Amino acid sequence: MANEKLGLYQKMSNVMQSIEHLQKDDQVSFKTTNYKAISEEKVTKSVRKALIEQGLVIFPIEQDMTREGTLTSVNTKYKIVDVVTGDFEVLASSGQGADTQDKGSGKAMTYAFKYLLLRTFAIPTGEDPDKTSSPEQDEKELASMRKTLDTLIKEYADKKGAEINVIKTWLVDKTDSGSYETANKNQLNEMSAAVNELTRRLEAKIEAQKQVNW
Repeated sequence: MANEKLGLYQKMSNVMQSIEHLQKDDQVSFKTTNYKAISEEKVTKSVRKALIEQGLVIFPIEQDMTREGTLTSVNTKYKIVDVVTGDFEVLASSGQGADTQDKGSGKAMTYAFKYLLLRTFAIPTGEDPDKTSSPEQDEKELASMRKTLDTLIKEYADKKGAEINVIKTWLVDKTDSGSYETANKNQLNEMSAAVNELTRRLEAKIEAQKQVNW
């Protein structure tokens, strides 16, 4: 079995040797995020050629997908198979995709497959997802900030006896955000600070009223 494995590993090594480097060919712009990246098309095209030459195929065998708001996350297992011997290994990857419609799952799977190829065959691109912000990471952070702000607004609205939508409209006008749903990080931070200040003043007023009534 060890000798059979060596055949698969040698072929995988040959794929690695045939692709020394891939140049970034894409520009990603998303709200406040702007950076260079490498497209899935370029990665797949380059690796596909090497896989065919070595007689290897890769395909997904298991997927676990979740969606929270506009963000879809996927954990996928792939099988890389030597078509001559049938020998194989199972590989794992994950990805995220943000979309307001129904394309989030496709984006997440594309992201997962691209990084599976890049990491499995150690292909350098100069791209480090741990150091570079991505649209998916940006959207996830914004979603978390909105969720926290929603809680602050609801708590204030309950104490004040005010309509949540009225408060949100006031916050949008105050921060020149255009709309609550498209507010960026700085604007959401300003909104949170404003709600906290409103809550502080309201609580102080309530406490003062208690003292008068006492």
